[in-house]
Amino acid sequence: MQQKKGLLDILYQNLSSMRLTVSLFLTLAVCSILGTLLPQGTSLEELQRRYSPTLSWWIDTLGLNDLYRAGWFRTILLLLCVNLIICTMQRLPKTLKLLQHRDELISPERLEKFNCHIEITAHRPLDATRVQLTKIVAEEFAPLQPLPNSDAFGAVAERGRWSRLMVYVIHFNVLVILVGALLGSIFGFKGFMNLAEGETSDEVMLAKGMQAITLPFQIRCNDFAVSFYDNGAPKEYRSDLTIIDKGQEVVTQSILVNDPLSYDGVTFYQASYGSILKRVEVELQDRDTGALQRLTLPYREVVPIPGTQDEIEVMQYQENFSSFGQAAAIVLLKEGQQPTGSWILIDMPEFHGNRIQNYRVKVSNVEKGQYTGLQVKQDPGVWFVYIGFIGMLMGIGMTFYTSHRKLWVWASPGKSRENSTTVFMAGRTNKNSLAFEQEFNRLCARLQDDLNPKQK
Repeated sequence: MQQKKGLLDILYQNLSSMRLTVSLFLTLAVCSILGTLLPQGTSLEELQRRYSPTLSWWIDTLGLNDLYRAGWFRTILLLLCVNLIICTMQRLPKTLKLLQHRDELISPERLEKFNCHIEITAHRPLDATRVQLTKIVAEEFAPLQPLPNSDAFGAVAERGRWSRLMVYVIHFNVLVILVGALLGSIFGFKGFMNLAEGETSDEVMLAKGMQAITLPFQIRCNDFAVSFYDNGAPKEYRSDLTIIDKGQEVVTQSILVNDPLSYDGVTFYQASYGSILKRVEVELQDRDTGALQRLTLPYREVVPIPGTQDEIEVMQYQENFSSFGQAAAIVLLKEGQQPTGSWILIDMPEFHGNRIQNYRVKVSNVEKGQYTGLQVKQDPGVWFVYIGFIGMLMGIGMTFYTSHRKLWVWASPGKSRENSTTVFMAGRTNKNSLAFEQEFNRLCARLQDDLNPKQK
């Protein structure tokens, strides 16, 4: 039982460590750099084309190509949340105790120990001095709060008492940012969809794992246009999109690069474009009988071959297949047999490999259309991040530009001369001591002038 308690104590001590806080923040900084340098949402096939097989395996295994949704990254965010909560719970009671503390008694001996202190002899009675002191300090600094049980007149004035809490405002907003990041990592998604002109879809392919999710609405590409510079580089590409929700067209908008469309928490970015196959015209010659068939094959639609029980389908298309130009992956379906397919080189019609079983295949015409590549993103925690970031900036500003400044004033009848008063004043601040010292000296100079006007 004692051993279990000891382990909990050790765990609590480690989780409340500032070293852990700094280490976690540095780890997140390194992860952010990696997430910036490595393209996110890259598939394993793309990684293998860019990097060596070993490096690609490590990147994919560690999830560096989808870093912000990796399990270990979420663990770091969660650990940092726990660390900040425990640190706050551990230190906040002490701060609240300091804020609740009130001075009950002061003395000249105590005030003389402060770095900023002064002794003034006022040539007037104690009551008149007290009135003047209260007025001047209130105008120059803050209202004086008289202290009870003082041998003479004792009072305290302070400004920025609440500034001690600003560090906890920063803690809270950092937690809001981390919670927003976790919400986006767990419940959000990032994927892509390719839409041909006139096509409607609600399916998004996720960036990692090649899994698909279904949106609660549909999106249609009405039109796609691209313009080019004189050197052939793309200048601008635009997609005209329509959102269809429950059978109704609710939003129609044109999107450009860096000018996305957002609906129901989902954002569509213009990411890419390309050509998509619509249909091909093929000539099939049966090498056994010599019969020749001319067919039109819509992309990914099964078409029967007349006079036979065979069927044929175009499954894939590449504009440059292994540097041999255009190619179509065509599959032959025979009853009672496994589907058989082959890549047919369109730009090389006499290529000897353009055959499937007993059929020689020649593509006589290709009809293509354009498609728009959309990056699709949903991040339910983004507003938490925005709010937390703004709150954190405000908290940092208040922390650096405000301070807790305090004055102690003690006054008693003078001993060396009748109708005189001895005044002791001291001050202290928790930061920016140079500025406070200048403010304290200005206050002292005015007190000297106003308490002894004949000495001007």
